[in-house]
Amino acid sequence: MHDLLRLAEIVKLETTEEQRDTLNIITTFNINARYPDYKQSFYKKCDYKFTTANIKKIKELRAWLLSIIDEE
Repeated sequence: MHDLLRLAEIVKLETTEEQRDTLNIITTFNINARYPDYKQSFYKKCDYKFTTANIKKIKELRAWLLSIIDEE
């Protein structure tokens, strides 16, 4: 399964709207990078602004997930 939001729902993570959006974006990245039909349009989308904004979101999501692990 590649749908990160679905995985979060399965393990019953309580997420904010922003976190759900980020999970959906990351899932889209995985699909776009994996399938040749989508690769070229995805590469065109990934300019500096797009990339840095999404890396920031991913780092924030990662920090949140790690904080949950530390609580366990």
